[in-house]
Amino acid sequence: MSRHPASRSVPLSLMRFARTLALGALTALVGVHLVFFAIRAWHVLTFPYPLDYGEGPLLAQVNHLRSGASLPHLYGDPAQPPYLVVNYPPVYLIVTSLVAPLLDWTLPGSATTPLAGRLVTLCATLICVLLIWRLTLPPDPSIRRATAGQSGTALIVALAFLALPIVREWSALMRVDLLGVCLGLWGLLLTRRLSRLAAILIALSLLVKPSLIAAPAAALVWLWFRDRRRALEVAAGMVALGGAAAGALQVASGGWFWLHVVSANANPWSPALAEGFWRDQAAILGSLWLGAVFAAALILMRGARRKTRQSNVPPPPAETVYALLPIVYTCFGAYVAFGVGKVGAYANYFLEFYAGAIWLIATVIAQLLDTDRPRSDAQHYSAQPPEFHEQPVEAQSPALASRISMMISWFKTLNARPPVATSLPVRAFQPGLEIWFSLLILLLLVAALIRYYPLWSENHVKPYGLIEGDNPPRFAFGRYGIWRDLQREEEILTTLRRVNTVLVADVRTVGQPIVTDIPGIAAQAGVLSRLQAFEHRQLYDAGLLDQRPLLRDMANGRVPLVVLDYLGNWLTPDMITLITHRYAQEGSRGTFDLYRPVDPGQRSDVRIEIGADIRITAVFLTRPGGTRYDPGERIALTLELNRNRDVAGVCDVVVCQVQVRLVTRDGAPVAAWERPLVYGALRPSDWNDAAIQHMHTLDLPLDLPPGMYHLAVALRANDDMLTPSHPVALIEVGESGGRVLGERGYFVPAPLFAVWMDAGGYEGPGDPLMPAVPFADGVLQCFTRVCFRVTGNEITRLPLGELALIGESGLRPAPPEPGPVRSFPETGYALRGAFLEAWEIYGGMAALGPPISDEMLRGATRVQYTRYARLERLDGETTVLLANLGEEHLRLPGIPYRWR
Repeated sequence: MSRHPASRSVPLSLMRFARTLALGALTALVGVHLVFFAIRAWHVLTFPYPLDYGEGPLLAQVNHLRSGASLPHLYGDPAQPPYLVVNYPPVYLIVTSLVAPLLDWTLPGSATTPLAGRLVTLCATLICVLLIWRLTLPPDPSIRRATAGQSGTALIVALAFLALPIVREWSALMRVDLLGVCLGLWGLLLTRRLSRLAAILIALSLLVKPSLIAAPAAALVWLWFRDRRRALEVAAGMVALGGAAAGALQVASGGWFWLHVVSANANPWSPALAEGFWRDQAAILGSLWLGAVFAAALILMRGARRKTRQSNVPPPPAETVYALLPIVYTCFGAYVAFGVGKVGAYANYFLEFYAGAIWLIATVIAQLLDTDRPRSDAQHYSAQPPEFHEQPVEAQSPALASRISMMISWFKTLNARPPVATSLPVRAFQPGLEIWFSLLILLLLVAALIRYYPLWSENHVKPYGLIEGDNPPRFAFGRYGIWRDLQREEEILTTLRRVNTVLVADVRTVGQPIVTDIPGIAAQAGVLSRLQAFEHRQLYDAGLLDQRPLLRDMANGRVPLVVLDYLGNWLTPDMITLITHRYAQEGSRGTFDLYRPVDPGQRSDVRIEIGADIRITAVFLTRPGGTRYDPGERIALTLELNRNRDVAGVCDVVVCQVQVRLVTRDGAPVAAWERPLVYGALRPSDWNDAAIQHMHTLDLPLDLPPGMYHLAVALRANDDMLTPSHPVALIEVGESGGRVLGERGYFVPAPLFAVWMDAGGYEGPGDPLMPAVPFADGVLQCFTRVCFRVTGNEITRLPLGELALIGESGLRPAPPEPGPVRSFPETGYALRGAFLEAWEIYGGMAALGPPISDEMLRGATRVQYTRYARLERLDGETTVLLANLGEEHLRLPGIPYRWR
């Protein structure tokens, strides 16, 4: 016995009231997230430098196009200038290169290329929201009856797309993904109208990023069961446009286009990597997934009722027909998201999946609001639009399994346009159940917006979790919510702006192609990078690109500067070997280490055969630290080597060892040093008939008597000496004027030792952290708190205070303390109280330089920077100390200096 409808009015009213509250909560959440979205976008748009690894290659590629280069040249040999690997087809590059000149005209003097690329992404993201909103409603005016409430609710749900953490993160970056998603959704909007123009937009989405297959796959599957002829036409259009563009570029680039777009992206797929990404996303957006599943289930339930209705009962709303499209799109989006397990992938692989999930939820919420009110069947449906032509279901082949045939027939039935029915007034089927469904889905969407992952570390100028090793999900609101993360972002971007400004000057001073593991470092300075670290490494490992030309130039010190975020960051082992043997670290700028080639010294031409068809054609020897070499001093002996003939020798089969012996003038051995030929990075067959330098570092014995000594060289293969030792250089050793100091036992040459003593010795500069390394602009040696550079007869301090201050983030103003004050008009800052007293004790202007900052709080420490130092005092203590800026400059905590 059924209840009277009036007896159910109270619970239905309560359910509708609860749903209204959920809609209100969602509206408030989305509104706050839109504020977060706008702040994040402003931060990125106003930052003039590449913000992550992926922006760097795109910036270099667009700049190359804007300089007048052609697209085929862009997709040329990655081993030749401009040394680029272009992972994607050119649509994003073309759009950005067209937008950038408009900004040149409207915003002269700004960094227009990255701004143009970011604006393209931002506009695409906002259009995605409008497209999702538009796709929630049927395309035909005769069917669409959306009230203002329905349309507004659908828009609020669509705006929730901007509240998703990954969308907020990527929405204003110079990246291709969201433009591709936008074009795909736009193509689906035309697909619903059965327009042939859909093929153009979907093909363009693939020409932005070929892995964005959710839109083309959904369009073709949905069309196949709606209008097979139109499906074939759209497929043919997509193939023709995409194939013509790719084929033309393949031919024009000399066959390199395929390597850029396909081979360079064929990275290994790791199940563990994919599982990690899916687990992380489930922790913050699992409720969104569940809401999308419930929405899809409800759509299918409503559609399946069509077969069970009697002829005098009207079918479900016509919107169900169009709601099948987001189901297909979301399923393919989830399939694309499994690609996140590819090495080098990131959470941007979830963008199509999340767009589909929001689309599904918005569609269902709008439909369920629509079924709350009675209407006649004539209001429900109208005649078929004139452009629709239903295709008959073709007979299935007897060879197909009957189950597959039944599934296809069922999907065809669901997707068929509902017939026009009688005008009997009806209400929605099971209104209470549908209200509960809508309430549950809304609550799941609300739950998806209350958790997030912070982008930025609180303790390092790095993304969160990179140093910490963990990134637990947090609540979006609270002490460490999104607002705090955005504040931290502002601090870090301010720091990165200072760091990149200095790096741009450093790189432009070099004026030649450099090597860096972050491509944006070269691109922002308008200089080429010989290495696009991740992409080149993938090609090297696959055997599709030869790294030996770069290795040869590095072995000869022809790459003038190496800027690294991390020494092991996608560099090959051979590159790392050359960087730590032929190059030496000069210091750092923020979180980036700078390596320069060690100056080999004066050249002496020789011709010495050392076996294995290898000859020495020149010898270089670094200058002594004084008038002659001291016992304990490090010498760099560099041999210029050539092959005699182009045939494989013994050193191509085994790793030969270069032995350098120190002998007296009468031939008595004193010491010997061995290391692999060219450090094992290049075999003679890799030299390409070019001269190759082999640098050999020698630490002279501490007890070496004064006198003249020969350096003799021999080549050894396994245990066999290929030739006797050949003297290659004569050196003079004098009385020891320098000293070996510190726990690591580095030698300090006499001139530097005298300055070290005058500055306070161990209590002043502290232990040496590196040997005295000769660079082209002088000899550098860093100590715990000071770095000295020797240029000719002049010794200067590096402005470590200035260099360290540019990398600071999160300093807070410190309350002033009582005491005497001294102002410094040349910098505009003052020293006061305990800091002024300590400044005078530690050497004042000559040793520390003037202050370059106010007193600040660095965590629990009160600090103040001077040109050469940082004064610091722990909270609650009275003693002012000098910070270990030498250690911070070299960024080698507990790690030996990287030159050996």
